[in-house]
Amino acid sequence: MLSLPAVATELVPRGYLSFYGALVRHDLTDQDTTLWGFVTDARQAPLRLGRDRLEFVPWPRRLPSAEAKVQAFGAERIRIASPAQALCDVLEAPRLAPNWSELVHVLRTGLALRRLSRSALLARALKIDSPALARRLGLLVEMETGKVETGLLEISHRSNDWTRLAGLGTQARVRDARWRVELPRSRDELLAAVRE
Repeated sequence: MLSLPAVATELVPRGYLSFYGALVRHDLTDQDTTLWGFVTDARQAPLRLGRDRLEFVPWPRRLPSAEAKVQAFGAERIRIASPAQALCDVLEAPRLAPNWSELVHVLRTGLALRRLSRSALLARALKIDSPALARRLGLLVEMETGKVETGLLEISHRSNDWTRLAGLGTQARVRDARWRVELPRSRDELLAAVRE
């Protein structure tokens, strides 16, 4: 029996697997997921298989410029976002995001395995040109590498709005003025929660 992402590829060949599920498929975490997100051009009913659920995420403006291709996973063929695209998607539209410490872990793993690079993430984020993405990615990269990406900083300061951290719901206790991101606790406390 095909997995839900393979079934979705058959149903919507122009769409692509993204968000945390794509990061799982790219082996950027040792965690598994039961919730998959598949970017499409139109709303569609979700798919279920046992405990697994696949949500079709209507995002027609993203489809033409997304970095995605069909890849083989064993006997299955799945149209999947590149690791950089999947991480940018989950940071820009965090409804399908894991918690923040897991995102830091994914970035750390991706950089260590060379499946993600700062330059690829920066190029993707600059092309997408979203202040919310720039803020979350800028903070994520700075927390992991200690480097401030000036291109992301410029985009993040285009508006005076504040953005909540991806994967942490509505909790906000600390404000990071550099990135204009609302955090549930300090950077040090967030980093302390990241597993090795």
